[in-house]
Amino acid sequence: MKYPTKDEWIKIQENSNIDKLKLTVAIPQSTDIFTFAINQELRSWIRLFNNRLGETRMSYVLFMSNFNEGIPDEQWYISPGFNGESIQYFPHFEEKNFHFKSMFDYYVDIFYYKFFSAWDTMFHILNTHQQFDVNSGIGFNNKVLNKLKVTNQELHNIIKETDNSASFIKSRDLRNNITHNFAPNEVSSGLTKLKRNGELKRIDVGIGSYTPSSIFVENINGVIEEFSNLLKVIEKNLEGPRS
Repeated sequence: MKYPTKDEWIKIQENSNIDKLKLTVAIPQSTDIFTFAINQELRSWIRLFNNRLGETRMSYVLFMSNFNEGIPDEQWYISPGFNGESIQYFPHFEEKNFHFKSMFDYYVDIFYYKFFSAWDTMFHILNTHQQFDVNSGIGFNNKVLNKLKVTNQELHNIIKETDNSASFIKSRDLRNNITHNFAPNEVSSGLTKLKRNGELKRIDVGIGSYTPSSIFVENINGVIEEFSNLLKVIEKNLEGPRS
């Protein structure tokens, strides 16, 4: 594994917005025991949130370091292939490129996992700050959002807009397929099954589907931009008076 040098690390950071992925909030001290306790809980959630975002920043640098080394997968197949093969996948790869891609895929997977862990933690921060007292469990995020719509509709709308942005929608699709279905960063079988009335009639064999590495980079840069803008709004709201 090639680890980025200090200069490479700094350059990747400077060419991205990952340093904006953090929540800086000045929470005032209080002598009131109830407010003191709430503030302590809030600080704990914010610390966890920033730790998870720190892990996303680290994974970003590591997958971009491997991406920059070279993953020539924009043309990920040729047909006919070399030596008379009907299809050849990754025709421009050397052995080192497969290594870079393997490490790229690994850290992209970590990025999505930690990013959406941080996203979920954001709702715990809002739940604590607004004293909604919503219990953790299925539908937690939506329950917090529904209460936020009553107390702070503007922030509610901005969160919904971020969540429904093209970058977030695509990122959830990519992450869901990586986790639960056939990973889009792997070449699929190319099989297409034709069914009629629930009965298999035909199987066609074609070119397997695949998502080039640049698509992941583009998507992740998009969600970073969307989320960093949202964090600015959340910082202002956390430092303001509670509802």
